[in-house]
Amino acid sequence: MVKIRQATVKDAEHVSYLGRKTFEESYGEFFKDSDNLNSYLDSAFSLQKINASLVKPENIYWMAVKEDSSVPVGYAKLKLNSPTEFIKDTNVCKLQRIYVLKGYEGKGIGSELHECIVKKAIDNDYNYLWLSNLKIKKQAVQFYQKKGYSVAGEHHFTIGDETFGFWVMKTRLS
Repeated sequence: MVKIRQATVKDAEHVSYLGRKTFEESYGEFFKDSDNLNSYLDSAFSLQKINASLVKPENIYWMAVKEDSSVPVGYAKLKLNSPTEFIKDTNVCKLQRIYVLKGYEGKGIGSELHECIVKKAIDNDYNYLWLSNLKIKKQAVQFYQKKGYSVAGEHHFTIGDETFGFWVMKTRLS
C-alpha cells in the first residue's frame, strides 16, 4: 500500500504540507484559540523552516507514499545526537515526528516509519531513543508503550498563550 523512503530537500513542500495537515488533525482539537494553532503551523511548518531542517546532517526524514500514485500520506523525523535531561546517557537521539494523514492511521504506516527510525538509530550506535508525547493523546502514548517506551519524565510546551503537558518517553536500543 505504501512505500517508505528517505526524504530529501526535494520533498520540502510535501513535508511542509504533511506537517501542517497532520499536526492540525492530531492536535487542533486541543487548542482553545485557533490563532495559537495557526501561528504555530505557520512558524513550525513553513517551507523555509522545513528546507533548513532537511539540510541539517543531524536530521533524517522519511516519507510514506502511496505506491500507486506517489502521493505522500505520512512522514517521520529523527534527530541524531539529541541528549535530554531525562536520560543519563549522552549517546541519545530523538524521535521528533511520526505523523500519518487521517484515514491512513491503523494501517501499519506509523509502525513502518518507527522501524526506519529505530534501524537508523541502531545503525548509528545510539543507546537510547526518546520522544515527547502530548499526555492527553492516549492512543499515541499506547502506541509507543507497545513499542517498548516508558515514561521518563514530563515537561510543558507553550504555544501562544496555551500550555500543554507532555510525557518524555524513552526506549533502550539493543
